Amino acid sequence: MVSLKVAQSNPSTRGVIHYTLAMKLLYVTESVPNRDPELGDGSSMIPYEVILHLPADVAVTLLTFSGPVPVPADIRNRCEAVYELAPREELSAFVRSLGGLTGLGKQRRATPSARAAAARLSAGQDATLIHGPHALFLSHHVTGPLVLQTVDPWSIRAGMDTAIARTFRAAYRLREDLAARAERQLPPRARLLTVGAQDAAAWSARLGRPVRSIANGTEVATGPRRRPDVPVVCFAGSLNYAPNVDSATVLVEKIAPQVWQEVPDARFVIAGRRPTPAVQALAGPQVDVLANVPSILDVFHGADVAVFPDEHGVGIRNSVLEALAAGLPVVATPVAARELPAHPLLAVEGSTEALVRRVVEQLALPRAAHGPQQGPPEGSGQGAPQGGNAAPVRTWDAVAEEYLAEVRAAAASSPAGELSQPNRQP
Repeated sequence: MVSLKVAQSNPSTRGVIHYTLAMKLLYVTESVPNRDPELGDGSSMIPYEVILHLPADVAVTLLTFSGPVPVPADIRNRCEAVYELAPREELSAFVRSLGGLTGLGKQRRATPSARAAAARLSAGQDATLIHGPHALFLSHHVTGPLVLQTVDPWSIRAGMDTAIARTFRAAYRLREDLAARAERQLPPRARLLTVGAQDAAAWSARLGRPVRSIANGTEVATGPRRRPDVPVVCFAGSLNYAPNVDSATVLVEKIAPQVWQEVPDARFVIAGRRPTPAVQALAGPQVDVLANVPSILDVFHGADVAVFPDEHGVGIRNSVLEALAAGLPVVATPVAARELPAHPLLAVEGSTEALVRRVVEQLALPRAAHGPQQGPPEGSGQGAPQGGNAAPVRTWDAVAEEYLAEVRAAAASSPAGELSQPNRQP
């Protein structure tokens, strides 16, 4: 449903009242929306950007779960109201999740107060948007039009974990099956979203219902990018995420030695949030590990080429998009480049030898070949990346409009009798 805001447009204009159509949206997130360089992640980034880029006539009520990052001031200022819920203590959640089989993250959030708050707040809104796989259980307790953004479907993510697990594979398979079972019980009225198109297609086939993908936006770099004085190869990503830990290890232990044979003075920079001890141990005389950098664009601006030797992963690789948007040449495996269209700065190679060859080619270019490169024309309104031969990037304004279109479609298609009957599921 849609409510009307009534506003007197001008005190000097007698009897003229303007009616502005406004959407009252309950936005439920599994963690505080933020872009903290250390404690944020790809999931917390999405609602942060969407909330800030929604049109002003969308009145947002935020329901979230408290954690190490406080609600940012710009999010509080944008929202009509903000409700923070305390998650369940981790040990208790671990027991309730049967050792993680039914979802530790879900059980930390599945409190009576969370269920009650979702039911109460959704009753006064035009629609509800729930973000994150650990919060989808609340879909069974809200009323009204409903949109669910799972980011990466948990069953697909669990399947990746099963594939790379070295021990307890039977337990991983059971966890995957339980996740798939829970997803099949999501309310039929809900519109389902993922980030990646391949995930959307696979999830749709599994569930037998429509799923739409909405890809993330990309921060647009500004100003010129200059090549560094010495050859620099970079890698970026969340460095506490197992597939990224594996990629960083491959980069330093397999790719770097072969590059050094051709370019002895090449430096390697591994940058990202919360590096594990295994990643920190990769640091050396020609390898820098940069933890929790305030801006990954600074890393891209200081490199000749970005390399992503991923062997596992789901969804779209945000770091690849960000590097391309910064005008930086990228060499990637097919896994790292999944779902990305052809791009003049992107080289996709399937073997270590081919990756090394592409990296060496980039490092061997004359230093003037890369820069300085100018950013998008000021005031152009385009999300144009740096570099004259790169394609326009996807902006968060466009992303927010697509989310809003899904919310409006849910509101338009919900039968009136369906709005007051939540699905009572665990």
